Amino acid sequence: MSDADNILIVDAGNTHIKLTAFKGDNVLWVKRCQDDSVVNSTMGGFVPQAIYLASVRSEVQSIALHTELQTLFPHVKSLRLMTQAMACGVHNAYVEPARLGVDRWLGVIGAHHCIQGGAVVVDAGTAIKVDVVNDAGVHLGGYIVPGLSMMESALLSNTARIRYDDTEVVSGHGLPDSTARAVTEGCYEMALGFLERVYRQYSDFTWVVTGGDGQSLLEHLGIPALCEPHLIAIGAKWMGNECMREGQ
Repeated sequence: MSDADNILIVDAGNTHIKLTAFKGDNVLWVKRCQDDSVVNSTMGGFVPQAIYLASVRSEVQSIALHTELQTLFPHVKSLRLMTQAMACGVHNAYVEPARLGVDRWLGVIGAHHCIQGGAVVVDAGTAIKVDVVNDAGVHLGGYIVPGLSMMESALLSNTARIRYDDTEVVSGHGLPDSTARAVTEGCYEMALGFLERVYRQYSDFTWVVTGGDGQSLLEHLGIPALCEPHLIAIGAKWMGNECMREGQ
């Protein structure tokens, strides 16, 4: 079975749904929506021949979204992508493969096929996720730590007297001299320290950043990195096409 030409990737994250439309290997457009009910209205005339869904939401929410997509596009083959022990030449490091988030799994697959050699994938959104894959396609494992906003929110929600508003968040020099700076810059330094330690171990790998705060963090550290905002969608396209060819 040949690969579909018009492919829609539906990446359902914790806070929004990201739609990526492919024409062959080219990304036509990327759109974000907050609700699965507006997916159809954002298509702009694009007619998919295949739809690949990747969701980190609850099982109930993921099934509901897949059902909604099947209802919206009854004549289009749609697949819900799930993490596997092996796919697209990549071996999952997890003892229980299904427990690796599908977003991380697809990022690793995308990096393996975009990079010639070992790669470190950095996705710094709600959480900062780092995964390592070697040149043979073996996923070596990775980390999940709180993202910048999550670290700040944890401090604010779990303490009584750490309080500030957005107008107090200003850049400064030297040690922080306000609560706002102490929290925001402290969280930033923690993220930098984490990434710097990983870099010491894998400085000979190619670093790939996709979305979120990752690019600014790596630039601050002087870590050379490729920016590929479509990495998860690329991985989803690889995996979805493989599943279609195998008749899944």
